[in-house]
Amino acid sequence: MNPLRRTPSSKIWVPAMGFFLLAGVSLSSAQFLQEVHVTIEGYTFRTTQTPLQLNTETIIHIKNMDNVRHDFGSHMFLNTLTHVESNGVVTYGKGLEGVYIDPGQEASIRLILDHPGRFQFQCSIHKDMKGEILLLTVDAV
Repeated sequence: MNPLRRTPSSKIWVPAMGFFLLAGVSLSSAQFLQEVHVTIEGYTFRTTQTPLQLNTETIIHIKNMDNVRHDFGSHMFLNTLTHVESNGVVTYGKGLEGVYIDPGQEASIRLILDHPGRFQFQCSIHKDMKGEILLLTVDAV
């Protein structure tokens, strides 16, 4: 049965409309998640991101492709509620300094950034490894 076709029975019409309204809600809520991908390879951070918005849930996915452990640390985490997930272990709270990522492993950091800026990150083990995430407002561009 085609859910868009109106039938004389209101029992069919109302649930069909409810389905489309709920589908619209789930699609629009999916748009409020923004992602940043960071790959560590050759002792270098490679960051891929789209323009980020303030006060929007952000996930930073980090993958270590090197054969040594690296750290992903930043001051952006210190006063921000963060949620880190790696290998089934979840850590959350404020005051996080960073995460260590073993060779071939991945971690995801979920947070909401509430002010624009250049958020720098670094590897505390290899001091020359640095990168940044940009969060600019339209006025700042």
